[in-house]
Amino acid sequence: MMDQSPLMALMRDPTDDLLSFLLGAYQLRAGVMTTPSLCAAWQFGTSGMRQATFHYVASGPCWLHTRHAPPLALNAGALVMFPHDAWHLLAPKPELDGEDLRPTMEGDGPVTTLLCGYFEFLAGRFNPVIEALPDVIVVPAVDAGGNLGMVVRVLMDEARTDGIGTSSVLNKLADTLFVMGVRHHLRHCDNPKGLLAGLADPGLRRALNAIHRRASENWTLELLAREAGMSRTTFAQRFAEHVGSTPSEYLTRWRMTQAELILRDPGMSVAHAAGQVGYDDESAFRKAFKRVHGQAPGALRRWFRSKLQG
Repeated sequence: MMDQSPLMALMRDPTDDLLSFLLGAYQLRAGVMTTPSLCAAWQFGTSGMRQATFHYVASGPCWLHTRHAPPLALNAGALVMFPHDAWHLLAPKPELDGEDLRPTMEGDGPVTTLLCGYFEFLAGRFNPVIEALPDVIVVPAVDAGGNLGMVVRVLMDEARTDGIGTSSVLNKLADTLFVMGVRHHLRHCDNPKGLLAGLADPGLRRALNAIHRRASENWTLELLAREAGMSRTTFAQRFAEHVGSTPSEYLTRWRMTQAELILRDPGMSVAHAAGQVGYDDESAFRKAFKRVHGQAPGALRRWFRSKLQG
């Protein structure tokens, strides 16, 4: 059974749920943008926003149009996610009339109601969770299950009100949609890539867990290989094949993501951030930070400070 895969075992075990840890560490944030009701010759999409977006079909049928697959019929209860802002349009039929957006209610035909929103991670220029996901994730209505429907019903009710704390409720529930979409992808993905491929390998998962939870330790290839229960050569080769980078590169990117989060606090110095992520040499830290983020840590710290003051 597919549910017994290493990926699903990871999702079930709360003591070893590295994916949940990463979603929190990279500061997942989601929100609802609009809940349009559409009919007649409508066409709707959110590509070009430069962020991950999603659509939940709350009622009525529609068709999903993308660049690299034939049109796909979606029924009420389906969820579709675009982790990389892939081009798409939703429409009432399998043929498009050009590529213009037409969010219309004028004319005859069945009414389709959508719940549309976005996902983003506040930390990290490079995000291994997003990088490991495909351009499009479709959760058909038949696979969505009752939990997803309940979450969306609350989302729709909240989106139609203007009560105290509505935005906070919407954002938290939209977070849940992202996790449910990723969970569906894990269940049905035969060939995971990147971080997800690493998590599917028990040995690599142990090494990734050590990197993420104890990043400040003085990790060497030999020590990480020992965590994975492999020889140095086997570990380095398997890590590169599955995760898509060397262990050293991955560790550095994760440390610099943590450093970015530390530097968001105006009271934290560059020296403090360096020490917190395992660098005794501040100069080496500054070079690594600039290599990963494209700017010096001091410049990023000043930018965050100006945002807080402005």
